[in-house]
Amino acid sequence: MGRKPLDKERVNDPYIKEIWVRELATVYLQYGLGKFTMDKMAKKLNISKATLYKYFSSKDEIVDAVVQFKIQEIITFEDLLVDDNIDFSERFFEIIKTASIMLAEISGQFLHDTKIKHPELFIKMDAFSDRALYAAEKFYQQGIETGVLNDIDPKILALTDKMFIQAVSNPKFLQEHNISVKEAFDNYFLMKSKGIFK
Repeated sequence: MGRKPLDKERVNDPYIKEIWVRELATVYLQYGLGKFTMDKMAKKLNISKATLYKYFSSKDEIVDAVVQFKIQEIITFEDLLVDDNIDFSERFFEIIKTASIMLAEISGQFLHDTKIKHPELFIKMDAFSDRALYAAEKFYQQGIETGVLNDIDPKILALTDKMFIQAVSNPKFLQEHNISVKEAFDNYFLMKSKGIFK
């Protein structure tokens, strides 16, 4: 009953919420989900906790918004995959650069925490990875058909990408090899590009 007055005061301003989600995403993606309470998030945004609750009913709602934010970035990334107005080789390296920036923001801890604490969101992200896998397979197939890439099974090329991403999503893997997500990604695709281009 004590929550009803707050419910009446809820504010749904997509513009403000997007600004806050972008700012909080940098924190969550870097440090994971365990360290930040609503108090700390309000302090990060330089607002009161009461104001934060007017826009988001819970920490879970914010986490969901952060995951949706990253999914939307992936959708934009897919548009680059199929943009035939860009030369294939140029597109490949532009994709590497774009993906590197995207992955640099995501820590293994964030992926691990999402899997453990918010499995429903991790399933959503995993489903999106299957969609990205299909898009990558078509991308590699196009490169083979245009004669830019060596004739290697595009499904295998796409699967190696997925296996790599699954590996770096494990914080233990990164710690054991003393490497960041971005460093792993840069080296992986440097190695791969030297092997698949003619």
